[in-house]
Amino acid sequence: MKRNDFQFHMSHKKHPAYLFIIFLCFCFSAFAQLSKTHYIPPLTSANSNSSTPGSQYIYISTPNNADVPFLIKPVGQPITSQITGNVSNANPKKFFLGNSYGQLFTLPTTTSAIYNNKGYIIEAEDLVYVSIRMVSANGAQAGALVSKGLSAPGTSFRIGAFTSESPMDNYLNFASVMATEDNTAVTFSDLPTGLNIENYFGTTPINIVLNKGESYIVATNSLTNQPAGLMDGIIGCLVNSDKPIVANCGSTNGSFHNGGGRDYGIDQIVGLDKVGSEYIFVKGDGLDGWENVLIVAHSNNTEIFINGNTVPVTTINAGEYHLIEGNYYSPLGNMYVQTSQPVFVYQGIGATTNEANQGMFFVPPLSCEARGNLDNIAEINDIANQSFSGGVSIVTKASSTVTINNLPITNFSVSGPYTVVGKTDYVTYKVIGL
Repeated sequence: MKRNDFQFHMSHKKHPAYLFIIFLCFCFSAFAQLSKTHYIPPLTSANSNSSTPGSQYIYISTPNNADVPFLIKPVGQPITSQITGNVSNANPKKFFLGNSYGQLFTLPTTTSAIYNNKGYIIEAEDLVYVSIRMVSANGAQAGALVSKGLSAPGTSFRIGAFTSESPMDNYLNFASVMATEDNTAVTFSDLPTGLNIENYFGTTPINIVLNKGESYIVATNSLTNQPAGLMDGIIGCLVNSDKPIVANCGSTNGSFHNGGGRDYGIDQIVGLDKVGSEYIFVKGDGLDGWENVLIVAHSNNTEIFINGNTVPVTTINAGEYHLIEGNYYSPLGNMYVQTSQPVFVYQGIGATTNEANQGMFFVPPLSCEARGNLDNIAEINDIANQSFSGGVSIVTKASSTVTINNLPITNFSVSGPYTVVGKTDYVTYKVIGL
């Protein structure tokens, strides 16, 4: 399939669910997810009810037809715990990482500390894709993150998460980072006064020094921050470093709505040097209340324009965010957003008309510097050893030829192409039955 980046979302609530794969099939060089090295900082979740992590898997694939040797290194663990193997285009691999809290997930009561024994580093002799997928312990939630590979390391990030307007005790937002070099100074700033940070008793900004492979997590429970009106206080947090780091962020659990539903919404993000000011989105199958787009500003006086309108819907300053509700999607289910300055963007997407079925992922900007193929996603219908039905959304130039498994897209159950309002040289598709 002609493209150079992808994301997927899966969510469910104790019943069969819908798996969303979103292919951003436009010219795009910034998100070079193919890499010989991938860093996976640890995650965290609220330790209650449906938020507690369950089965966790790593998925590795490659466009290479020949075998590519790889090594999965659990940070800080003995050599005997490392996983070795070979992956080829026809033979993607997945590996069970564990259940509950451990190498990938940490308890919220142990956050705000430097870890030298959490997360993973994946090394391969040629370019590979890497993703992590997981379900909660009771099977009610699920989520995934996609390693951004060569594009992941950066020195300036803005954090996104669910807004969690009506939080429960298991709504937890977080940002986690891993250093790629020794003696890396990291600062978490632009945090509001009064924000209750899990297991942290100092002042802000938070300043730490990490060596290669070491990690740090900042987490906030939305319910404990509700009295101060800071349920969303971590959104817009500025993470700066003097050497490249890799960052994950999101919510486990949370919601973009106020009805009491919840789900996982996490991803790996990229730095300020790789975000932009033009974005296209494809609506999922949720309702407007959680089919949302989260725009996080890095600079003051950032104007936001939707669907080609010349009058901004709002202007926000550094560290502030604007949530675009689902009613801004065109009748054909796409949306074009421009900003006057580069922004960090996260998309909320739904699987059903139930708020409990939603997710969130980091969105790359439009770019026309390179072309590429996605070849391939490991086990497209699988999340943590469970099988799901689902759909694929595609954004591409109107002049592009799109194929799936080397067959014309018209050979499949497809809706589109639909012209993008305000950006008519782009179109969107949805494909089901894959």
